[in-house]
Amino acid sequence: MQELFARAASLLLGNAVDAAGDHDARLILQALEYAGESSSGIDAQLANRAHLLIAASRFSRVFELAAPDAPGLISFGAQFDPALADPLHDGSPIVGVSGVGLTLQEAFQGCIGEGVEYLSQLQTGTDLLLKPGVDEWAGKLGPNALELVAALSERRMQPERALSWCRATRLTDGGEVLLPADICLRRPSAQRDCAPPYPLSIGSAAGPSRDAAALHGLLELIERDAASLWWRGGQLPRSIPLQHRAGFVAEELLQKLRHGASAERRTWLLDITTDIGVPCVAAVSCRVDGSGFAFGLAARLALEAAVRSAIMEMCQLELADAVVATKRSERGESALNAQDRIHLQRAAIDAGQCRLLQPVAEYAAHLPLHATEASAIFRLIVQRLEKLGIETFCLDLTRERFAVQVVRVIAPGLQLEPSEIVTTRLQDAVTRTGGGATYTGGIPLI
Repeated sequence: MQELFARAASLLLGNAVDAAGDHDARLILQALEYAGESSSGIDAQLANRAHLLIAASRFSRVFELAAPDAPGLISFGAQFDPALADPLHDGSPIVGVSGVGLTLQEAFQGCIGEGVEYLSQLQTGTDLLLKPGVDEWAGKLGPNALELVAALSERRMQPERALSWCRATRLTDGGEVLLPADICLRRPSAQRDCAPPYPLSIGSAAGPSRDAAALHGLLELIERDAASLWWRGGQLPRSIPLQHRAGFVAEELLQKLRHGASAERRTWLLDITTDIGVPCVAAVSCRVDGSGFAFGLAARLALEAAVRSAIMEMCQLELADAVVATKRSERGESALNAQDRIHLQRAAIDAGQCRLLQPVAEYAAHLPLHATEASAIFRLIVQRLEKLGIETFCLDLTRERFAVQVVRVIAPGLQLEPSEIVTTRLQDAVTRTGGGATYTGGIPLI
């Protein structure tokens, strides 16, 4: 299969000598709806698709999964060796990624894109890391960033060992700053100064262009901030207006996804948009008796787009829950890892009775984003965050080896979920509401 992906990429790029008459490669392109792309020349989209196929050819496995609760969902999984990025990671555990969609193309691009995103985050031997001595690095960081640096310093594995730093760009003015390397790159364990306090996947994104990747990464930060203020901060979710187009989008999508499911699940939507104003949605589902709670999160430019993405992620988590349940029944409790146990704890919440999962009869205010270009929308959101006192930083993690645009966005003032660091935003929310643990018993969301 890996060789077939490579031949399909060659055919897509018009390399007739390499792939002439390759029937199987043509079938791959047709299944992914890439067939005929080369006739219009190699543009950015076609090149991105070819690079994803080449990346898939380097992975150990690429496979399809069936979702029992959402038969209409197409899901791909993949596994790869981190050493694909650099020999620094020889001996590291195999990494698994996944992607979902309503089409093979959407699921394949999501899965392989997530894999390339992960690989691009890994430190390489050519990455330039800096040590203390660079003049006035602290003077270029705002209070939230300085608090994050202080927290990371306290987490150092060897207190006498100085932090390493990466160059980043402050988005408000384009100025260069330095940020701790351990929140910028995935570093080999032996080389880390401290353990990252949150998953490094948050805020990092791959895309067909640098602007698209940066916007996606920023939206993920906003999504996780909203999720934390809701789940841990105790901010009750709002309703989506009955006649809003988002409701019709959800109904149509769920009909496609649930058609043919053997068991019935209830599904509803929560608007968890914060003071930032970018539409954020949690899609929630459970069995008829309230058990089996699953969710999906999304921040998007429009409410209907957030609804669609949240529902797709919810179905992906339902599939993950089913995999954990199968693992438990076939191999016993000892086979479960820490993440598996979080799945089981969350699924045990009675979704029909938990107040934090019931929307109040209020509507959120959404930020009007009238621009159409990703770069312009990105700037508008960065400006909105700046008005709230939240700095944003950016690093380009694109690797020549994979040739897919990957960007990391960091906003220290936003509260990530999960995270071992509690920001002022979360502290303030807990003070106002008493905290989400009142409703959840402290069970983690993620």
